[in-house]
Amino acid sequence: MKRSVVSLVVMALTIVSVASILQRSARAEVIVFTAQLLASNEVPPITNADQNAFGSVTVTVDTVTNLYRFDWSVGNVASSAIILSHIHEGPAGVNGPIRVDSGISPASPIPVVAGNASFSKAGISGPADVTQRLVANPAGFYFNIHSVLNPGGVVRGQLIRQAATPTTGAPTLSEWGAILMGLLIVAVCMFFLLGRSKAPMALAAGTPSASVDGPVKIDWKLLAKVTLYVEAVIVLAAIALSAGPVDIAGAVASGLIVAFILHLLIAGIRRR
Repeated sequence: MKRSVVSLVVMALTIVSVASILQRSARAEVIVFTAQLLASNEVPPITNADQNAFGSVTVTVDTVTNLYRFDWSVGNVASSAIILSHIHEGPAGVNGPIRVDSGISPASPIPVVAGNASFSKAGISGPADVTQRLVANPAGFYFNIHSVLNPGGVVRGQLIRQAATPTTGAPTLSEWGAILMGLLIVAVCMFFLLGRSKAPMALAAGTPSASVDGPVKIDWKLLAKVTLYVEAVIVLAAIALSAGPVDIAGAVASGLIVAFILHLLIAGIRRR
């Protein structure tokens, strides 16, 4: 009896843990900001050979993980290279501190070819409080790009919020691992509980005690049938959602365990 209670508690805690992981992934929100970048927006405005430089930037932010993606391009730049780019906190006409850096440096610059340069990078980590302030007041932040001729900034522009798109927040590789481990624990607990549940029925029927606690038998034909249905649904859903390789592998592996659990439940109902 005590072991059955422990199994139920473990199974309940596991289900709650897995549900929390899925809920955390499901509430991810991606917000996109853009800015038109001009040399004339710099403080003070550029007056040297880079004075006619221009550009644009798209900043994509996951407000749950605080991970940023920068995509920018510049044109009509006289400098030989771009040495810095980042988000600053400050209104138009004011120079403010750096809040989220792209990782570009004078030691690893972006070369300018025929006056043009571009850059794309994802997975840039930003402080949570900065993300909150950016979402609340985009006009209080600007994107600045720095060149060799103008290390203080060659083009800049205030960020403008473009869109907020709720996402399904597909689980990461580590989250898929936690989900699979949770499902395995639930499957083991179910297997144990169904085996123990035979005891009252066996005693009532006068079955010898030696057979009361025997392990529940796996119905391989039923398991194969349930697995086929479950995996078919998963594959169709993966195709419809254009899932990536990690999500497909995680979903298929999870489907095998889910099919095993369903098979145990169906087999238990049939025995009653």
